[in-house]
Amino acid sequence: MTSEKHLEREKRQAGPEIQRAGTGRPGIGLALGGGFARGFAHLGVLRVLEQHNISVTHIAGSSVGSILGAAYASGAPLDRIIACCRSLRFRDIARWRVSRLGLASNQRLAGLIERVFESRQFEDLRIPVAIVATDLTSGDPVIFTQGNLVDAIRASCAFPGLFEPVEIGTRCLADGGLVAPVPTQAARSIGAPIVIGVSVGMQDGYRGAPTNVFQVVSRAVSAAQKHQIELWERHADLVLRPDVQSLAWDDFGRADEAIEAGALAARRALPRIEKLLGLAAPDGAANTAKLEAEDKAYLWLAETLR
Repeated sequence: MTSEKHLEREKRQAGPEIQRAGTGRPGIGLALGGGFARGFAHLGVLRVLEQHNISVTHIAGSSVGSILGAAYASGAPLDRIIACCRSLRFRDIARWRVSRLGLASNQRLAGLIERVFESRQFEDLRIPVAIVATDLTSGDPVIFTQGNLVDAIRASCAFPGLFEPVEIGTRCLADGGLVAPVPTQAARSIGAPIVIGVSVGMQDGYRGAPTNVFQVVSRAVSAAQKHQIELWERHADLVLRPDVQSLAWDDFGRADEAIEAGALAARRALPRIEKLLGLAAPDGAANTAKLEAEDKAYLWLAETLR
């Protein structure tokens, strides 16, 4: 019995196959952007990478990307994370509490992390992670790589106008997507040699004039982010853009659609990913050329400006 428990403990420590060391295969760093419910597309990307035994060696996340990226890096099985997201609703992460600084608190994220994550500290993660938040005093990015995960994730997810800012030390922090819509530079900063950015956009998913204060704020943020694209793309080797434009920020009940959109974008990108890793098949050039003609609306290679 003792031996069985020991083996089970070793299996848990090893984590999913994608995270195991010593495979001899090169790995990639992921930069997972914000987008509320649209961010479930990140799970589809992770699923395809796992299916093709492509190792993830570093993860950086902004907003929802910080939640999903850190959950995966903690060693939580991907199926568990997906099952949680399928049942997740806004009330599970937020509590309405109108104040001078926001309409709601995201303190309930702590409970979500407790239920899903295998680790609560950066130092215990099985994959190095960087979480980005925005310092509302200086306007600069704050990159968390150590300490308590709950505080860093809450800060990274504190969308202005909706959630109250999160105070950590002397800093007043808000959503990381304000300064790093897709945190490619943060992924580089923690040592990722190859960076794949996953952008799901901040548009609210509704057409016509905004009808509430959240739509006004989210569209203003989206407009500002459009002018940051070149800044974060220059730190990416590849950018994936899952087709989630029909999903609204609060379409939590459409998780499967977002996940499949992420998986589709990742599958289409596989020849490029394998090329970046030096794993391209002999006919990879022909496959890549074909894909480039088919899916320019989904992804493109970021121009290397470094």
